[in-house]
Amino acid sequence: IVVTTLLAGGVTVPALRVRGEYLILLTLALQMVLYELMLSWVDLTEGRTGISAIPRPTLFGRALVTPAQFLPLIAACAAVVFAVGYRVGESPFGRVLKAMRDDERATLAIGKSVFRYKVLVFSISGALAGVAAALFAHYQAFINPFSFTLDRSIFLVALVVLGGTANLVGTLVGATVYVGLPEMLRFLQARQEIVDAIRDFVFGALLVAFMRFRPQGLVPERAGVGARLRTVAPPAAADPVAALPARAARADAAPVLVADGLSKSFGGIRAADQLSLVLPGGKVTALVGPNGAGKTTVFNLLTGFLAPDAGRVVLHGREVTGLAPWRMVGQGLARTFQDVRLFERMTVLDNVVAAIPGQPGERLGPLFLAPWRAAAAERQNRAKALGYLAFVGLADKAGEVAASLAFGEQKLAALARLIATEADVLLLDEPASGVDVQWVNRILELIRRLAGAGKTVCIVEHNLEVVTAVADRAYFMEAGRIIAEGRPEDLMADPRLGEIYFGKARR
Repeated sequence: IVVTTLLAGGVTVPALRVRGEYLILLTLALQMVLYELMLSWVDLTEGRTGISAIPRPTLFGRALVTPAQFLPLIAACAAVVFAVGYRVGESPFGRVLKAMRDDERATLAIGKSVFRYKVLVFSISGALAGVAAALFAHYQAFINPFSFTLDRSIFLVALVVLGGTANLVGTLVGATVYVGLPEMLRFLQARQEIVDAIRDFVFGALLVAFMRFRPQGLVPERAGVGARLRTVAPPAAADPVAALPARAARADAAPVLVADGLSKSFGGIRAADQLSLVLPGGKVTALVGPNGAGKTTVFNLLTGFLAPDAGRVVLHGREVTGLAPWRMVGQGLARTFQDVRLFERMTVLDNVVAAIPGQPGERLGPLFLAPWRAAAAERQNRAKALGYLAFVGLADKAGEVAASLAFGEQKLAALARLIATEADVLLLDEPASGVDVQWVNRILELIRRLAGAGKTVCIVEHNLEVVTAVADRAYFMEAGRIIAEGRPEDLMADPRLGEIYFGKARR
C-alpha cells in the first residue's frame, strides 16, 4: 500500500501536462510499462512464472482459506475503502477535485493549488488500489503479471462509466452489473469460449448504449444536491453588502497594486512593452484600447498566469512578481475571465463555496481527524456563499447547475465567485460583454457597490459607455503600451485616441 501510494503520487509529475481523456491514456500507458517491467524483472517478480505460496492471512488466530472465510475481511475492507472514497468525494476536498475536472485554469483563479490536489488524489487512489491488490494476492495465494492486464483496467473504467462518474453509489451499481452479469452467464449451457464471446458482446453493447443515450451513467452525479441545499440557512444579513469580508471595508487613496515596467513577448509580438499602472484602493480603474492591444495579457501578468520577461508587480507594498496564480489569490488579487469559466457541472452555490479560502474540509487532516470542525465550517461557508449570491441577486438560483444559467446570470455567478475569494483587488475581464442593457446596468451597480465597500476594482471593457459610467480612472493601451491615462470622459473626448480605438476596431 505504501509503495503504490508513493508511485501514484509520483505519476502526477508528467500528469500535470495532461488532463481529461489524455490523463486516462497516461495512466494506461504507465500500466503497460509496469506490465512489461514485471515480465522482465525476473529476480523480483519471477516473470511469467509469478509468485506462488503467498501466505493466507490470519484473523483472530484463524487462517482465512475458503471464500466464505475471506468474505468478512473483504467486505470490511470494501466498506472502509468506500467510506474513505465517499468522505473524500462528498466534501470540500472533493468539490475542488470536481472544479479541477471542469476547468483547471478557473480552479487556479480561485486560489486552489492544482498540483497539490493532483498529488493527493493520485496518492489516495494508489493507496486504495493497494488495499485491493493486497487482498487479491493473499486470496489467490499466487500472482503473476497476467493478473494485471490492460483489459482489467479497461474493465474498471467501464464499470465506472456505466454506473456514473463522481458518484460512488453509481460505481457500486456499475460493479454489480459488470461483475454479476458474467456470474449469471455461467448458467448458460455452452462452451466457455461462447460464454466469453456473449459476455464481451453484452458489455460492449451496454457501453455503446450508455455513451449514446445516458452518458451520465445509471446514477447521475447530482444525486443528493437538493438535500444538502435544504440544510443551509438563508443569509441573515438584510443588506447583501454585509456578506462581504470585513477586511474589504478598508478603502483609501493609496496605491494597492503597482505594476512597474512589465514586458512580455510572444515571438516577435510584444504583448506588453514597459507597461506601468497603479490601482488605488476603493476605486474603479479601466483598461481600454482596441482589440489586440494587450489588455487581457496585462491581467494574466498581474495574476501570475503569465510570467513577465521584465518588470515587477507590487501588491500591498510586497513584490509578488512570478507567484503562482493560486498564491496570488491568497495575497489578495483575483480575477474573472472574459469567457466566464464557471464550473459548469457543479451547482451555482458550489461554484461560490469552492472559492472561499481556508476551508478545513479541503485538507485531509481535518477532513478525517476533525470531521466536526470541517462540518461546522462547511455550514458557515455555504451560508456565507448564499450571502454572496444574494449580493448579486442569484440566491434563488443556488441549487441550479451552472451550465443551465442564462449568460447574464453566469456573469453574475462569476462575480459572486470572485467576491468569495475574499481578495482585496478584483480584476474583471469584460464584465458587461455579451449581455443586454438590463444585465449591464445590474453589473455596473454591483461594481460600484464593491468599490464603495472598499474593493479595488480594475476592468477591461470594450463598451465605452460602461467605462465612463463606472470607472474613476482609465488607462488607454495600444500595441502593448499605455499611451494615455486620465478620466474616462477625457480620454474618450481625445480625437487621436478615438481614431486609434475605432480605426483599429474597423480593421
